[in-house]
This record gives sequence, structure tokens and C-alpha cells, in this order.
Amino acid sequence: MSIRLGKRSRSLLATGALTAGLLGGAVAVAPSAAAWPYVGECSTSHKIIYNTTSSQVIKIPDVWYEGYYNVRCWMDYGSDGVGVETLQLALKSCYGQPIAVDGEFGPATRDALKYAQGKEGITADGLYGEQVFENLKWARYKQDGTRNGCASRDFY
Repeated sequence: MSIRLGKRSRSLLATGALTAGLLGGAVAVAPSAAAWPYVGECSTSHKIIYNTTSSQVIKIPDVWYEGYYNVRCWMDYGSDGVGVETLQLALKSCYGQPIAVDGEFGPATRDALKYAQGKEGITADGLYGEQVFENLKWARYKQDGTRNGCASRDFY
């Protein structure tokens, strides 16, 4: 039997695991937490410019955190909003996945993300985090807003 925890439950579970670990309990903590300290759920998105002379930009999910937009965010089943829309647009336009761009991270978005993760050779778990941000292709635009293909976050 598989149990799917909600966002708040996972957060409480992680806090409990950390507390138990500090108190001497035998609890494993995910190794990626040290490499990518998540600051919240992706709730916004912004375009980033390749360089000051380029007309190329990509749109990526982020979150407002301590006065700045931060890309160290996460999304999974049940997430919603602009961050999810940005992910869905990338999955639809860069990976050919037939999903709605509706801002709701449901089963179709999860399956489309698993497909894209497999194409990029990363863990295909249907969760958005550091690996996805680092490896996914994003919708690319010209400065005037015209779609112009897809690119990685490094514009390759």
C-alpha cells in the first residue's frame, strides 16, 4: 500500500525526522537537502536573459523568498499556480506532451514530467526540484515575447 503525503505533511514529517535524528533516532535524511536547500513551493516565474546583448530569454519557475525571486523551489502533485504553468509550458512545447497549461499539477503533469525526466536521463519520479531545474529544457523567447524554441537554463 502506498501513501501519498500532502505538502504540509511532508514538511512536518521532515521536521520530525530531523528532530528524531538530533535526539539520537535512526532516521535517514535526503542527501539532496544539503545540495539544494529548498526555500518553498514554486509559486511565481520569471524570464531570465542569456546575457545583456542577447535577445534570448527563458522562463523558469521560482518563489519569492527573503526579498528576492529564488529558483530553489519545489513542485509536486497538488501544487498549483504560475510556477506549475511555467513547468507545463516547458513540458508541452519542449517535450511534446499533450497536457493543459492550467497551473494544476495533477496526474497528467506528473506523467509528462516523468517523461521529460527520462528523456534528460535523470530520476523519473515526477517531482520538480534541483535535478529538473538543472536539466530540463525551458520555453525560449525573444525579447518581444515571441516563442523561439527551447533551451536549457544555460541556453544550450
